[in-house]
Amino acid sequence: MTGPDPRPQPLGDEKRHYWLAVTMAHRTGADMQQALEAGVISSGDWAGLVQACRGCGWTEGCDCWMARQEDGAADPPAACPNADVFARVLASQGG
Repeated sequence: MTGPDPRPQPLGDEKRHYWLAVTMAHRTGADMQQALEAGVISSGDWAGLVQACRGCGWTEGCDCWMARQEDGAADPPAACPNADVFARVLASQGG
């Protein structure tokens, strides 16, 4: 797996990256709604997560990675700029 392009990227489409983030949550088993309700993340954290995704240079790699994963079965990939957020949510859920 190659990592993200470290150069600044133009921001991607907001809707596309929202759905990439939602799908990444499903693939990792991170229940973002539960995390919001429990105060593990805030709505600002979620907005920041989508914004970080929009600026990521690994979008095509992300699509390929997610296509090979089953829901709830994957660790967040290190190339994901939000891997730490997904890991924090998973840890709060005992995962």
